[in-house]
Amino acid sequence: MLDNHYAIWLGDDNNRCLPVIDQQALYMILAEVHFRVSSTMGDGPKAKTILDMEQLQVADYSSFEGVSEIQRTQIREFHAREPVRPEEMIYLALRSLIQFVWPEPQSHDELRYAAAHDFVLDEILVRKAVELAPGFSTPEGLLPYWGRLAFLKVMSRLPNANVDRFGLGGVACALVKDAQFNAKTWAFRDGSVITMNYALEPILKHFNRFILHYHDTQPHAGPRRLARAWSGIVPTVLHFWAKVSATRLTRSSAILHDENTAATVQWLTNDQIEFIAMHELGHVALDHADRLKAARSSGADVRELRHEFEFGADAFALELLRSRLIGSSEDPKSGTDVGPTPIKDWRTDYTNYQHGIGAMYLLFTYMDFVQRAGELLGSRLAAHIPINQQSHSHPGARSRLDRLELMHLGEHLYTSPLLRYASGFLQDILNYASGLDDDSLLATVESD
Repeated sequence: MLDNHYAIWLGDDNNRCLPVIDQQALYMILAEVHFRVSSTMGDGPKAKTILDMEQLQVADYSSFEGVSEIQRTQIREFHAREPVRPEEMIYLALRSLIQFVWPEPQSHDELRYAAAHDFVLDEILVRKAVELAPGFSTPEGLLPYWGRLAFLKVMSRLPNANVDRFGLGGVACALVKDAQFNAKTWAFRDGSVITMNYALEPILKHFNRFILHYHDTQPHAGPRRLARAWSGIVPTVLHFWAKVSATRLTRSSAILHDENTAATVQWLTNDQIEFIAMHELGHVALDHADRLKAARSSGADVRELRHEFEFGADAFALELLRSRLIGSSEDPKSGTDVGPTPIKDWRTDYTNYQHGIGAMYLLFTYMDFVQRAGELLGSRLAAHIPINQQSHSHPGARSRLDRLELMHLGEHLYTSPLLRYASGFLQDILNYASGLDDDSLLATVESD
């Protein structure tokens, strides 16, 4: 719609963004990686480099159009309470930006050659982030643009009438340093603010790369596969359960061997971020903040109510996904029915819907794994590592997914080969970690 200002901002926001690094410096990083690996290991297979350019931009979230003065003040207070360390932000942005894609390996030497590129790239990015950090240490809190981009994409798809109906026109978004897997919505007098952990997109992208790497390399599985997988994902678990440097989150190698796989990583991550944004919009649309405040003032036990609010926000997000199936059968300007949608368009919309559902299922599968792995570490190693006390304001990820399955469109429950693999493989990883004695389990955490 031409009068949808969210769509207009999608085109104008670039003027308010700054690049983390210029193009020449980026090419120098890639050249250094190739030089260092080839000088020590000789020539090997040639990789294609996939760049997610959306990760290159950072911005002051309080400066965007559509942000009220009260929201600007609150966003600045978020950053003042827990400033984002620029070296961590830059490292995660650059690591999310770059993905090597390798031809199918013909030998273990070729696998080691590809892994060496990830190892050297990680080392260079840690160094480069420290070098660039002084230029991003301003009080404004420059943060990656991906959060605003996901928010605008969701809002631009909503008819203006529905934005008004649900009171979503005054909502703003921001990235903050907050180790929560899901985002959080803050209700203020002059509009709500959706906040998301600034590490969330890189973490989800790493999870998706991780699963697709292991899914696609099953023919090359070795005896240490589960040990390597646990070592590679435990930093992410510790991010949500203990204080861990963000530079450790994506350190493990996740080799991809197909451009389509790299594209799958991208759309999975985008759909997962958008689902999280839609969930938070659900809290606003369903007036959860005022309803919670009223329940508290009456002296009621709000824990069960808060659980129901989470289920309700999930349902709202699912309905927004469904609405994409319906939208193409209406005139985008008038909102009136214009007759049956052409088969080709309907199939495209249904495919996009299935993609969104698949990404959502994987998101909750990851959340469930992080929850159970953190509980394992807390029960076994609490005397040795500082495990955070987890909030029980949210129902468990498995319970949320079970509730969504009851509402899912279709006669049969959703499944896919990738989802089945992810569920089984993550359970195998957890079984492996559970089978270690306490000293061995502690060693996997301390060696990370």
